Amino acid sequence: MALVDKEIKFKRTPLDIPVLAFLFLAVISTIFSVDRISSLFGFFGRFSDGLIGLLSLGVLYFLITNNTQINIDKNTDKHRLSVSGMLKAFLWSSLFVILFSYLSIFGIWSKFQSFTGLNLPSVMLQRTFNSVSGSLEGLTMFLAVVVVLLVGIVLSKRNSLIPNTLYSILLAAALGLILIIDFKAAWIILGLTMFLFTFIALWKRIFSENINKLLLPIFLIIVAAVFLFINASNFQFSIFNFQLPQEQVLDQRNSWQMAFRAATDNVKNGFLGSGLGTFSYDFSKFKPLEFNQTWLWQIRFDRAGSHIAEILGTTGFLGILSYLFLIGFFLIVSWWFLSSKLKTQSKNSQITNYQLPLLTAFFALLIGQFVYYQNSTLVGFFWLFLGLSVVNWQRDLGELKYSFKDFPEMGLVFSILLIIIVLGFFGTYFSGARFYIADQYYQKAVWIYVGQIPDLNTRIQNLEKSVNLNPWRIEYRIAKARIYLEDALNEMRKPIAEQDSIKIQNRVAEAIDEARIATSISPNRVIAWERRGMIYRDIREMATGATQWGINSFEKAIALEPTNPVLHTELGKLLALDTPEKAKIEFEKAIELKPDYLEAQIQIALMLEQENNLPEAVRKLEDLVNLYPVNIDLLFQLGRLYYNNNQVDEAILKFQQVVDLVPNHSNAHYSLGMAYSAKGEIEKAIKEFERVLELNPGNEDVIQKLEKLKKSK
Repeated sequence: MALVDKEIKFKRTPLDIPVLAFLFLAVISTIFSVDRISSLFGFFGRFSDGLIGLLSLGVLYFLITNNTQINIDKNTDKHRLSVSGMLKAFLWSSLFVILFSYLSIFGIWSKFQSFTGLNLPSVMLQRTFNSVSGSLEGLTMFLAVVVVLLVGIVLSKRNSLIPNTLYSILLAAALGLILIIDFKAAWIILGLTMFLFTFIALWKRIFSENINKLLLPIFLIIVAAVFLFINASNFQFSIFNFQLPQEQVLDQRNSWQMAFRAATDNVKNGFLGSGLGTFSYDFSKFKPLEFNQTWLWQIRFDRAGSHIAEILGTTGFLGILSYLFLIGFFLIVSWWFLSSKLKTQSKNSQITNYQLPLLTAFFALLIGQFVYYQNSTLVGFFWLFLGLSVVNWQRDLGELKYSFKDFPEMGLVFSILLIIIVLGFFGTYFSGARFYIADQYYQKAVWIYVGQIPDLNTRIQNLEKSVNLNPWRIEYRIAKARIYLEDALNEMRKPIAEQDSIKIQNRVAEAIDEARIATSISPNRVIAWERRGMIYRDIREMATGATQWGINSFEKAIALEPTNPVLHTELGKLLALDTPEKAKIEFEKAIELKPDYLEAQIQIALMLEQENNLPEAVRKLEDLVNLYPVNIDLLFQLGRLYYNNNQVDEAILKFQQVVDLVPNHSNAHYSLGMAYSAKGEIEKAIKEFERVLELNPGNEDVIQKLEKLKKSK
């Protein structure tokens, strides 16, 4: 427009202001976010919940409303898109999605690799692989929308976008996948949307000339209702001889409870929420105590089980109200336009027949936001169908137009601005490529593939490259700090004469620096403070003041996640070094948060040992062993207390149980050597210490003990 036509044009639609209002509030929410990096780019590994992604979808919406028509004249509208053309692209791509998903679920990709010898990406060999979601549950949400759209198109249009045979295959294949995976939320979407479709059709008498058309949506309503109460996944193994993995999604009750608590935590959150992409912060801070009693208690969810609930928590009441106003306004206007078009159906059936399928598909996507989170595919198609539906309104508020023909100077200005925008566009892609490559290096450093375990130096190099390419992701820095510490500890395990003290000091300092940078980038991310505390904990014998630094870090982490018993236990371990009375309070707090948290129970017993109440400590651990008879830590600690209480035979029995369960447990072998030595069974003691030396080559203490035992023979 600026360079060729010398003018700027912008079509105005009734939905422009609600869309811009929601995007504006998202920008403000990001500015005042508790974690601006996650709000800007999206939470690590997810990306669909960040401001950049949302603004991109807003741009997509305006591109669609300004450049798409219901029908186009190929001679005069060469650069225009049509609604029918975009729907064709959607349906054809859906066909490939379905095909690839079947190949994954039934293991065809693995057989293809074995037959051809081609080395396919490992992700394609998983039964969950599909091209629209990281899980099969997300795939069914997409397929429910596909089914709804297909039903609407075929029943509403006289001339289908695709041949009827292909339509039948596509519909049956999509429904078959939903049946195999059997995700309840998908059945809810399918049933409610088909009910809405049938209700509108009956109320407006859309199919009065052929009422039997409604048998298809009624059939789908019945199928959805049946499978809501029948767990078809139980038959997967008996029918297909395999069980599909299930995605763990935060339940609706906790999703809404945490979101509401986040939105009502303070005045700022009430208006703007915690910030886009920061549900992980809301989850950690407002996780209810009851969640610790579930088997998912150790998982930190970065998304709610409901997208609407997530919007409430991350953008506040202003954000959720603007979003619901956008949706409500769209639905009301769509209903009004649909009703008016139905009155002229015979004169303009093309318009009417597009509006109803698009409206029902949008409604399916909307229902999905109440019962499931949004991945990139679902949120992308939400804005796509929103734009296409507005195009089908064929109602606009005029066109803003500014011509440069009479003011060539302004044309030059806009041309320069356009060049800047283009450069910014390619700059964004350049940054995106850097971030992608950074993530590839990160994956190589932290993922351990079977038969492809990278050496420590290679992992360090990969993480250093990740941080250089994308210095804002704390996940890279946390991993980098941990691997620097691992390198330092490996150096310390060498014989003293072979140790490089300069390297140890440098690695420890680098680990501390990376941990500090991570907490400075995202000061409200609990994982950053937790990892920083663990690093200080592990270097407390190497760095003066590390114990107090660790205490401060865990206290900050607890402030961000107050109901986590692990954090209280780790804090207690550090406090036990100097202030055992405070440590005991933390251990008791951990047990209060989770009565069956075993680590805190063990620490309480060890506190009794420190108080010289060894019999009571032994009794407590014996009770715990009766409850958890194969827990390694329990068995080892009980054996150690037996040994200290001069119950050597009982100690040997427990240490031997540990070795039987974990043959390479170095501390258990060492303790067995000490116990056999105390009993005078020198040969057995020598055997155990030799095993320890195999596991820890060059250990001076073990070498000295072996020499002493061999001389005493």
